[in-house]
Amino acid sequence: MKPDGLLGVWTHRGGLCLFALLLFISTAWGELVAKNVNVKVMERTGDKLFGQQLSGPGTLEGVPKISATTPLSISFDVVTDANEAAVLDQAFVSLRSLATGDEIALVAKQTKSGSYRMDLSRKNFRTHFSHGPGTYNVALVLGSFANGGVFYELGDISVAGSAKASNKQREDATYGPRPETHHRFAEAQKTPSAVVSLAFTAMAVVPLVALFGVWIRLGVNASNLKKEAAGSTAFMGLVSAYMALAVAYWVGVKLFPTLAYALALALPTYLVGQFALSRRIQHNIGGH
Repeated sequence: MKPDGLLGVWTHRGGLCLFALLLFISTAWGELVAKNVNVKVMERTGDKLFGQQLSGPGTLEGVPKISATTPLSISFDVVTDANEAAVLDQAFVSLRSLATGDEIALVAKQTKSGSYRMDLSRKNFRTHFSHGPGTYNVALVLGSFANGGVFYELGDISVAGSAKASNKQREDATYGPRPETHHRFAEAQKTPSAVVSLAFTAMAVVPLVALFGVWIRLGVNASNLKKEAAGSTAFMGLVSAYMALAVAYWVGVKLFPTLAYALALALPTYLVGQFALSRRIQHNIGGH
């Protein structure tokens, strides 16, 4: 049995083996009982084309016809032979083709009310039934480690589809190695030439160089920094860190990390600057 997502497809022989296993389990530990089994065929608009509540195994009346636009819906409750609610470890709706013997299993999910329900979606119908029309035998395959298992046959349904499409698909099928896949990597993004980048960088540096030149020409009075050397040095160091962060952002650091580093430097810079400025004011007042 090879599962395919929520769908599992296996041969009729595999279905018989599973049935024999469940029969052995049910003989050893007890039997599950399916109750309130409802079979519906609905229109896309919500109108019910067929509906029946089965009174027992194999009592599905007539042969309801399903298609991609009129999907199948099956709901049921499960109890033990003591009429107690049972929790299943597996619940499948088995559909076996009478023409080919192939078997398709659809998972029935438990609802909030405790019952189980299987709705055949349009995607699953097109995948497994659109190229395999005909009559299918429907049965419930239920299993529980605590209470055993049961194979509950419902009856037959008719599946609409296109046999020509199935034959054409088989004729067009080819086997062998797949064609070689050639990967094409993205082309390098066009960027300005190095001359333009260097020229723009020089224009950004010129004001800073001019500032230092003016300071040197006029003379910088750094004597007041000695009055509060520790605070002034720390403040200038933090200001220099801001300048280094600006250079790092220009070189290649991303925007959000740069903002995070700037916020981390903001509070220490403010506190150290406030401390250094207040100490200098105290020195000036004391000097006078």
